[in-house]
Amino acid sequence: MFKKSLTALLAVVLVGCVHIEGSDSLIQKGDWQTVGVRDGERGVPSKSMASLKKLAVKAGVDNVDVGDYEAGYNEGVDRYCNVDNAYDIGLSGMQYLGVCSSKEDGVRFQLQWQRGFEDFQSADQTF
Repeated sequence: MFKKSLTALLAVVLVGCVHIEGSDSLIQKGDWQTVGVRDGERGVPSKSMASLKKLAVKAGVDNVDVGDYEAGYNEGVDRYCNVDNAYDIGLSGMQYLGVCSSKEDGVRFQLQWQRGFEDFQSADQTF
């Protein structure tokens, strides 16, 4: 079980590094919508205007297209908040940050995620 946990942690770290590099490239191309989609699909809260401006500066660009970012973010959140995926998200050990609470199936999503997360925690304690 320790190997599974270590492998999962390594995968998250590697994906995080790739995500940062990919975001810089997307921002340089002006593809704020895909940046938003990626954030939504990861289940993280929407970035503030200040955070988006910092990303733009880091990527060496001057403008932020908040409308495109928000449209992409909403698309990504819709994918993330699919109740059919909630148990697996919890089982993977990923934290739920409440981004589905305003969705029609938000409560069902949270309950399924919680069930998966509890299974993750109990499996992690068995080694």
